[in-house]
Amino acid sequence: MWLPVVMDLRLPILCLLIVAEMSLCLRNVRVTVPTAVRKGESAHLFCYYELEDKERLYSIKWYKGKREFYRYTPQENPSMKVFNSVDVERSLSNQSHVVIKALETNVSGKYSCEVSADAPSFHTMIVSGDMEVIEPPPEKPSITGLQSRYRPGDILRGNCTSINSKPPANLTWTINDVPIIQQYIKQYRPIKDTHTGLDTSILGINILVAHAHFIKGKLKIKCQATIQQIYAESSEWYVEEDRPRILATGSSSGHNLNQLYQNSVYDGEIPDQTDMYLQMNGYKADKTSPSSSSAAKQVGAYVKLGWIAFYICTICSVLLYSLRVGIS
Repeated sequence: MWLPVVMDLRLPILCLLIVAEMSLCLRNVRVTVPTAVRKGESAHLFCYYELEDKERLYSIKWYKGKREFYRYTPQENPSMKVFNSVDVERSLSNQSHVVIKALETNVSGKYSCEVSADAPSFHTMIVSGDMEVIEPPPEKPSITGLQSRYRPGDILRGNCTSINSKPPANLTWTINDVPIIQQYIKQYRPIKDTHTGLDTSILGINILVAHAHFIKGKLKIKCQATIQQIYAESSEWYVEEDRPRILATGSSSGHNLNQLYQNSVYDGEIPDQTDMYLQMNGYKADKTSPSSSSAAKQVGAYVKLGWIAFYICTICSVLLYSLRVGIS
């Protein structure tokens, strides 16, 4: 005769009760780790937890990566132990608070707090947070390659550079405080100094100037460098609109004036429409194009030389004719 098999559920239930009791002993473990701290300053790390009334704390352990650098055990004497991997300020640290002083960039990484309850449960929980030590640039970002005057239709090209930081600064361009869209931006890879390990950021701009860019004849272009919430600096460059100059001429009587519009000469580089991005060696203005005034002077010089040559040829012809007449 077939009989149904009855499962013994006592052991699984007992395990669930033990786990539930352990979870009630230690709970709500959490940490507060600053995401970014300036180099040379101190960092305050907090570890919070809750224990049942009948439970006691066994230990608090702090790790950088997988290496323990701080331990607090209230039942031991001394209760505080510090290991050499991180420079801890003992006088300001306790079971829930650790202070790391004189931060260097090499202490960036993951920090974990491990909380253990005392017997009989010895329940343990661990939580983590990431911290980055920032070394900001020594100066504001620099703007290079731009000119002081542009006409609508010219190409505005330049570089923004932020030197010697860790991590590399995030650069952005704006025109009249309006962000420039990505298609007019050239992002270069950061340049790392092999000796210091610091990075230099470069961001290029290549945009066609329009009349709408000028407000009361001026255009403001700004480059801003930021690193998280620790560093924010900017540099500005003001550009004037290069407008045509008006020359007026007339008769001696002062009537029937004729206005002549003479376009101003563009002193900078002749824009290359196919060159969409700025080369990393910087912008160099091309000053080789002669102006209309210099061309007129050259033509006048050539005319004078022609007249001089004509006079010389005429004198030589007269002298030769006189010699022939005298000889004959």
